[in-house]
Amino acid sequence: MPKVLAIIFSYLLGGILTGEIIGLFTRVDLRKKGSGNPGATNVYRLLGPISGLIVLSGDVLKGVGGTMMGAWLGAPELAPWCALAVIAGHNWPPFFGFRGGKGIATSFGTIIVLVPKILLLAVPVWVVLFIAFGYVSLASIGAAVALPLGCLLFYAEEKTILLYAIIACLFAVYRHRPNIQRILNGTENRILRRKKVGEEER
Repeated sequence: MPKVLAIIFSYLLGGILTGEIIGLFTRVDLRKKGSGNPGATNVYRLLGPISGLIVLSGDVLKGVGGTMMGAWLGAPELAPWCALAVIAGHNWPPFFGFRGGKGIATSFGTIIVLVPKILLLAVPVWVVLFIAFGYVSLASIGAAVALPLGCLLFYAEEKTILLYAIIACLFAVYRHRPNIQRILNGTENRILRRKKVGEEER
């Protein structure tokens, strides 16, 4: 029973969207502004770097806490499943009509706990793609793909960890489908161009 509770609690923790909380305090409906996403990128572009950093930090810490849930309940082998649960909670939050974010920051938090060596690959991939193209979405997709590849490199013997990495990667790519389409169409916005709160997404 504690194992099931750990996974459920991780999912519910993931469903607490930091962006929605910031939007509530600032009276900005993130669903109707910018990209319509409650993640750190949209918050940054609408409300500025401080709000964006708060959302980013909250989502990362959520990933850390959710992943550690199994260990806290005395079942550390549950950590990969708790990690996937907290990412799923962020992507499909029960408190917000199952309409959540892209899960990248939360996934980053799970990586810190589960597979920190992956950061040696995923972070450079993210940085290079972002500098080269200016798209947070493209950089995030690249880092997500680097996750299972990094697991093959650094954690080849741990099958459960590899399964976690593959599923987390699929989550990220699936949630970025609209971004992929906009990149192909040439209409994806770059992070360095901030929007005003009343400006519509193009």
